[in-house]
Order: sequence, then structure tokens, then C-alpha cells
Amino acid sequence: MMPVANNRYRLREDFARGLADQLQPKLGQPGSETRKIMEKAFSPILTDGKIDIEKLPEAAQKELHKLQEASEQFESFFVKKLLSQMRQTSLSQNSTPMMDFAKDTMDQAVADQAAKGQSTLGIAKTVFMAQAATVVQQEMGKRAAEVASTPSGNKS
Repeated sequence: MMPVANNRYRLREDFARGLADQLQPKLGQPGSETRKIMEKAFSPILTDGKIDIEKLPEAAQKELHKLQEASEQFESFFVKKLLSQMRQTSLSQNSTPMMDFAKDTMDQAVADQAAKGQSTLGIAKTVFMAQAATVVQQEMGKRAAEVASTPSGNKS
């Protein structure tokens, strides 16, 4: 039995749902022979025939959580740069070092909040989705190899 992660590595709901939706077609067409084999191999991470990200082993969940954080940091960096560039084009040239510091701090706070909220620009989610499928597919590949190496195909 694979150790399942606890809530410590729980993904944002929109990230987890998007990843599961992206991976679902990899199981094959419902009713097909491929689907039956895939469901047998991946039964530990399926709920009602659908991939359940929360059932992945802790190592995979930890990797996905780190990827989520890195994706959010990337979006935060991008938004902060965007805000900073927008400020530089403003007509107000009367600034002091303290005003610049305050604006920079505010830009960072807005960028951080934008990257972690549900109404993001979508940069973090796009970066996450591009890489996360690989993490899950590697885990699924390990599981398939375990099942294939078991004489009866049953892994206990």
C-alpha cells in the first residue's frame, strides 16, 4: 500500500481539479480494454473511476505542492514587474526614496495576493499544469511497473 499524503501538501482546489481533468483522458475511453488495465493499475489513486490527486503518495503530493508554490511565486514576480513598469510610466515624477519604498512594498503585496488568489491572471496555473502532469505520470508509471511485475497483476 502506498503512503497517502496528509493535508500538509494539499493543493489549491482549482489546481487539483484542473490537473485531474487534464489527466483523466490518459486512462483511456470508458469501457475499453485500455481503460480496464489502467483502472486496475491506478486503483489506489482513483475515486469512482476518476483520478483523485489527494490519493497520490506523499512524495508526489509534496512535489506538486512545491511546484504550486514555485508557480505562484513566478506569477507574483511577473505581476510585481508589471506594476513596477506601469508606475515608471506615470506622470508623477515627484517621488522620494520613502515613497518609492512604499510603492514597491505595495506592488509586492498586490502581486503576492494576485498570485495566490482564485482570481489570478492564470500564469501560475498554466506553469503548474505544464509541469504537474509529468509528476503524476511518473508516479502512475511507477505504479504500472509494480502491477506489471506482480504475477497476478494484483498489488497488495
